[in-house]
Amino acid sequence: MSVREIIKNKKYKIELFIGRNGSKKIMHYEIVEGGKKEAKLRESELKLQIRNHTFVKNNKKTVKDLMNEYIEYNFDKWSPKTYESNVHWINDNINKSIGHVYLQDLNVKILESFYKELKKHKYSDKTIQHHYVLINGALNRAIKWDYINYNVNQKIEKPKIRKKEIECYSKDDVIKLLSVLENECLKYQSIILLALDSGIRRGELTGLTWNDIDFKNKSIKINKTTQYTKDLGIFEKSTKSQNSDRIIYISDKTINILKQYRKEQLQNKMKLGNKWGNSLRVFTTEDGNDIHPDTPSYIFRKIIKKYNLKKISFHGLRHTSASLLISQGIQHQIISRRLGHSNVSVTDSIYSHFFDDEFKEVANKMDSVLNTKIS
Repeated sequence: MSVREIIKNKKYKIELFIGRNGSKKIMHYEIVEGGKKEAKLRESELKLQIRNHTFVKNNKKTVKDLMNEYIEYNFDKWSPKTYESNVHWINDNINKSIGHVYLQDLNVKILESFYKELKKHKYSDKTIQHHYVLINGALNRAIKWDYINYNVNQKIEKPKIRKKEIECYSKDDVIKLLSVLENECLKYQSIILLALDSGIRRGELTGLTWNDIDFKNKSIKINKTTQYTKDLGIFEKSTKSQNSDRIIYISDKTINILKQYRKEQLQNKMKLGNKWGNSLRVFTTEDGNDIHPDTPSYIFRKIIKKYNLKKISFHGLRHTSASLLISQGIQHQIISRRLGHSNVSVTDSIYSHFFDDEFKEVANKMDSVLNTKIS
């Protein structure tokens, strides 16, 4: 570290060693106007910032500057849906609340206050944790960009997600749902019944094409999903993970309803002629275009309200499907593959309390073995 005079009584150059990137030295150079005393004071200030991990090479950068650069950096890295969601959270919350803070002034207290504020506004644990992950990712990227040399967010414990009770229907609730569905159109019956039978995700359901339905083998092929953003509208993308690509065998009841719905859809297509849209999806609008990925949720809410059923989300039908399989004693590995989970441990962690009866039965069987007497 040194302070060197450039032009007598006018400018001094500070040369400061701030760390290493592998074997490469990271240096900071700064010109100070005024006398040697001012330069020495500035040097002491910089040394203190380095010791406290608050030193920022480009000290004019604000949190907003960084977050906007981080958005641009991830333009082709995040999926369109994730990109739209992250831009919303960054602009509406992070930039609005702490965007004005200079990176060199960002500290634990400021970040903790921000997370507490999110909690006050009734954001879910998952959403608060997502904000933490976004800020953490941006600050880690800022280190690589040489804006900062320390991520202050890492001093804060990652917000935890409290495990919520899974919302799903009991066997009696399912019987009631199936009963009232008989009063509804074939499209509504097909959507609800297929979701309940297969346990597929909403986007996987709206992404299905008729080529994915094998009526002969009574199976459906899952290899794509549909999503929606304001910029792109409805678009198709690959499934959530490699394990999400799968073939699911479904019941005769569901296959028969799908056959009836297919016949009705073809009749409507013939009636509309060239007014029919070009969608190849199983589930379409009345004029043959792709349905919005939110449509199944809208339909299900409509049915719940109409027949005063227990309120659960459309995703709750997936949980219901899993719980019904568990109650029938289906192996965990098969349920996991059917749901498209990355591994069995994911299934076990989500539905752990549904397996309680199985665990109790193990104890009963062991008791039977241990109490067996030699005849």
